[in-house]
Amino acid sequence: MSRVRTRAVTVVFTVLVASASFVGGVGAQSSDTVTLTVTVVDEGGNPLSDAELSATWDGGGPVDRTTAGNGKAFVDVAEGADVTIHVDHPNYVRNHPYVVENASERDVTIEVARAGRATVTVEGSEGPLGNAIVRMFHDGRPVLNERTAADGQYRTPEIEQGNYTLVAFKEGYLRNRTTLTVDGEVSETMQVRQASVLVTFTVRDDHFDPPRAVTDANVTVPGVADVTTQGTGTVTVSVPVNDAYEVRITKPGYESVTERLQVRESETSLNATIQRTPAIGVRADNDRVVVGEPVRVTVSDEYGNPVANASVSRAGTAVGETDGDGVLSVPVETAGNVTISAEADGREAAVTVEGVQPGGASTPTATDSPTDSPTASDTATGTASGFGPGPGVAGALVALVVGSLLARRRGE
Repeated sequence: MSRVRTRAVTVVFTVLVASASFVGGVGAQSSDTVTLTVTVVDEGGNPLSDAELSATWDGGGPVDRTTAGNGKAFVDVAEGADVTIHVDHPNYVRNHPYVVENASERDVTIEVARAGRATVTVEGSEGPLGNAIVRMFHDGRPVLNERTAADGQYRTPEIEQGNYTLVAFKEGYLRNRTTLTVDGEVSETMQVRQASVLVTFTVRDDHFDPPRAVTDANVTVPGVADVTTQGTGTVTVSVPVNDAYEVRITKPGYESVTERLQVRESETSLNATIQRTPAIGVRADNDRVVVGEPVRVTVSDEYGNPVANASVSRAGTAVGETDGDGVLSVPVETAGNVTISAEADGREAAVTVEGVQPGGASTPTATDSPTDSPTASDTATGTASGFGPGPGVAGALVALVVGSLLARRRGE
């Protein structure tokens, strides 16, 4: 009987412990949420009712609340989160949302200001400028960065009333800066003018240390200039202000590069580096070789450096690899033109040498016969190329033969 009662007590105790653990778990979950007591006030510190609040944080929200008559609202957010609170009110505005870092149970006061608007018109010498840039700063913080419509105008949304730094410009135009007081609905016209500045481009080959100047490199600034570097590897161009350009650098035998150039309102420069296009070349020590003798070939890269272990072929048949100096001796086994090619890292090059017969004569070809044989006129005259006796010599020989025959007959 006592065993049963002891077991029953043990069961009850276990249930109670489990229940306590569950309650503790609930308490732990609730501690992950904290309440922000938010008060919205005007610039004079007066509480504002009917302000719409929307709180968000990474992975949470929105939590929407409306301030009561005392300007307060309770916003439940994740503990430790960085919470962004947007405020919307019929008559007041904030240029930037309010951020609560590392949220905990606390009071938060958010100040708003009376709302205003500004209409900005940007004009050049030719009239209103569409797509011009309008920027506004309040207390040093950026508020707007927008562009004008086709009529040159931009109308702001509701912004805080107060003093703003207003900047207007367009690509190719100088900036115009002024102070604008927004105290309701206001308008401002900004005049801007076109201008250019000098930009010096320098092109160097950084294969070398230190890099070497690259002359005759082509520098292309789209829509502005297409120029060539001089002996120092530099060239200077007048480029419109306040714009960004994708500058292309090219030269035959070199890899092309594209550099981004940001031009503001003062002289500037762009330094670019390029290198030769990877390639190999093959050079033979002699262009004519006696059949049966080798010819020494050298394989080099685009900078003239030796290429070791390049595969060398003669008339399509592999004959070996270059040594550490990029050199290989290749036997020439046939007369006539022989092609010797090399391959390394997927790049190929070739050179042609002529095999000649011992004694220096190459195998005669169809074009050799007309040149080396006497012509009909040569044979007839014996004077054009020195082939055959002339007519006087032939006559003398005939006379000697005839005289000899006559003497023999007389003696008989």
